[in-house]
Amino acid sequence: MKKTSLIALLALLSATAQGKENTLGSKHSEYIAPEITVSGKKGDLLQNVTGKESALLNPSQMSVYKVINMMPSVSQQSVDPYGLADIVNYHEAFRFRGVEATAGGVPCTTVNVEGLPVTGRPGGGATIYDLENFENIAVYSGVMPASIGLGIADVGGKIDMAIRRPEEKFGVTLKQSRGSHDFSRTFVRVDTGNLGGGLKAFASGSTSYAEKWKGYGSSNRNNLMFGMTEEFSDRVKLETFVTWSKGNIHPYKALSYAEIQNLDNAYDADYGSDLTKYDYFGYNKNEFEDWMVMANLEVRTGDRSTLNVKPYYWSDKGYYLESITGNKVRRWEIDHDLKGILAEYKTALGPVDLDFGYLYHTQERPGPPSSWKTCTVSGSQLVFSGWSILSNSSSHELHEQFIEAKYCTGDWQFNGGVKYVNYTLPLILTYNTTGIGDLSHDDALATDPVIIADKSAIATKTFSRLFPDVTITRTINEHTSVYLAYGENYVTHVDIYPYFISQYATFSAHHITFQQLWDERKMELSRNIELGLKMKGGDWSIAPTLYYSLHNNKQAILQDPDFGISYPMNNADAKGYGFELEGEYKPAKALKCYGSFSWNRFFFNGNIRSESGSLIDVKGRQVPDAPEFLAKGMISWTTGDLTISPIARYSSVRYGDVLHQQKIDGATLCDLDLTWSRAMLGFKSVDCSLTFINLFDKKYVSLISTSDYKTLNSTFQPGAPFTVVASIAVHY
Repeated sequence: MKKTSLIALLALLSATAQGKENTLGSKHSEYIAPEITVSGKKGDLLQNVTGKESALLNPSQMSVYKVINMMPSVSQQSVDPYGLADIVNYHEAFRFRGVEATAGGVPCTTVNVEGLPVTGRPGGGATIYDLENFENIAVYSGVMPASIGLGIADVGGKIDMAIRRPEEKFGVTLKQSRGSHDFSRTFVRVDTGNLGGGLKAFASGSTSYAEKWKGYGSSNRNNLMFGMTEEFSDRVKLETFVTWSKGNIHPYKALSYAEIQNLDNAYDADYGSDLTKYDYFGYNKNEFEDWMVMANLEVRTGDRSTLNVKPYYWSDKGYYLESITGNKVRRWEIDHDLKGILAEYKTALGPVDLDFGYLYHTQERPGPPSSWKTCTVSGSQLVFSGWSILSNSSSHELHEQFIEAKYCTGDWQFNGGVKYVNYTLPLILTYNTTGIGDLSHDDALATDPVIIADKSAIATKTFSRLFPDVTITRTINEHTSVYLAYGENYVTHVDIYPYFISQYATFSAHHITFQQLWDERKMELSRNIELGLKMKGGDWSIAPTLYYSLHNNKQAILQDPDFGISYPMNNADAKGYGFELEGEYKPAKALKCYGSFSWNRFFFNGNIRSESGSLIDVKGRQVPDAPEFLAKGMISWTTGDLTISPIARYSSVRYGDVLHQQKIDGATLCDLDLTWSRAMLGFKSVDCSLTFINLFDKKYVSLISTSDYKTLNSTFQPGAPFTVVASIAVHY
């Protein structure tokens, strides 16, 4: 497969640059710092672009979505300059090629770790990892190998992060950052080095805090991570990794389209400080504690054969508190976990490389939600008023088997595989909450409430299907290769449950049960084809790509005019196509340039019905929140020990609704990073960085809370203002 890529240095505590020649020609002791490689896995990896992109794109080093936003066809938006509170509708605001991969109640994120789906949503799993502890972030969109994208969904794309293993030698890395809006972050990592017998380990910790740049409230997160590897022989190795994280986040207030029209006011409007009002900032927050444990037992069974067994477990506990319509405050309690095991065997049969694998994955709800309480404001405190939803603690269950093969002959390379997905939706038992007070979810269930059959799905729903992929690559010469690829991806939406509960009286009057709607769920499928070219010279590289995709069973609002109710169903088709261009140019050793351009079209094939029931003309219209054009570029110039890295990103017009009545203007944002690096004072490297985000303080609209089929009630957020971050990192 052809790889396009961009490289982003870690700039974390250990984020240090290579030792450089000084102006007299002598060299400092050379230390090559750990790097995060951000890459699109479609072919050969491009060479390094510049020095501190990872820290520049995300100074908090905890939002992978901000780190990848220089990639072509990745649209990522932020209201928080540090990425701590970039949540909209319980998920991260970004798209692959116009496709919102986690929309519509999809209970998973797009991020895998070491190939494992160890985070879910909704919940607190988005920023539980310090990026300093990762060495590679691979970005996949469209066609991907069968072994990639494991988990409940991969329709838009997948991000896979590789953990930075314990170092061979003892080392300590330390980084301290301070910035606008009282931002502070401390990170430390200690590597033991080889302790003998092939045993190595590392431990790291971070604490981050930032006040909101408008309104009241703040965000803080504390992370710990431990990793250990032990080589029992040259054929057997065991790796274990543990992560703990706790976050307390105050989000920014969502604004209407009318409110966002006056950007000056929008940059001041937020939750207030009056405890007697429903928009009090203390009634709008989320707090979560997460644990993740994973292991990898690697056994070399032959010179060209390896068996990997990877068990994993993730736990997420906390709550969302948010003011909702009707003068109420909702408390969404979340206590769910997921666990599974991946067994993968790589071998060779003559000239053919083979990769076999099996994943078992079970993931507890939500989504859909299992516990919604509502409260009212009485005086200056919240008072419990009742349950909106009380249901059982059931689980999604997934079995995936895959096989991938690679064969090379002459100038040709053939990659192909197939993934079998067997996915069972959870059964849902909805309980009568009459007489149940302000109890925890478990205590409420312990009262043995009566099941409401018409609101329940007692029979499960299972999807089974094969998903193929094939890529043919032709090497034309040592500088040029071309590839053609085809692959299929999937997603299943589960947000019909709260729609049904909120409109139960109408459904019941027409004798429609939740089981009927659950049984009508369909898996959304995408069929993708790509044609790409990779050309490179001595100091340049360029990678254009054409793609085309068809989406069947895409979710859209179904309005039943006879019943007067609306709910999401998989009854629409959509189409996507576009062009991507990524390249780099290094005219001198001290000067590196990187750029990407993308044209992305994604739209419904036909008309759909609105929430009001009328047939609306959306055929051919770009879906909401999907810019058609993206252009991004960065330059890195090194003079002596100083590296200067300006970055610019352009996003074209977007819309907040599928009718294109809520237009959001395009915007160009500029950042600048200044980093001074050298070995000194006995340290392998010392880095001092000064980063300017939104350098010209551009006012623009960033996050849009909407769905591809949305016609009403989208919400909006202004983008993060001018922000300055200073940091110093040392590595011993």
